[in-house]
Amino acid sequence: MAKLRLEFEKGGAFVARLLEKEAPKTCRAIQAELPFSYRFHHSIVSGQALVTLPPDLTVERENQRVAGIPPGALSFLVRDEPVLVPDEIYIAYGIFISRGLTVDMKQPVNVFAQIEEKLDELAQVGRRVLMNGAETVRFSLVEDSAGH
Repeated sequence: MAKLRLEFEKGGAFVARLLEKEAPKTCRAIQAELPFSYRFHHSIVSGQALVTLPPDLTVERENQRVAGIPPGALSFLVRDEPVLVPDEIYIAYGIFISRGLTVDMKQPVNVFAQIEEKLDELAQVGRRVLMNGAETVRFSLVEDSAGH
């Protein structure tokens, strides 16, 4: 079972379990680019989440949801040029409903990983980004105990 490590530049490190059965294509695309860093801002319309627009990463649609996305979920909004939606990665830290400025106000996302521990600390980091501004987050693969 592959895991990601997320490290925030101003403090906070989290491990997310990749949801390889639910979103295999997205997980493969993310893993192929590791390690990487992006600058995350606070979401404007989707709730308690941090968001980045990766200029060099895209995935296919799969396992798409708008609601029922738990705190700690990592999701990918797939570019949809006809409605001016760019590629986006979200880190949910609380109530998150993927919505945007589209006609139906819905932007389904691929949920591809889940942070399962330290969710209170993740919420503190999310509030810090809300109040103090964007932070760079570094993503890397967590090596398993067998060294894979």
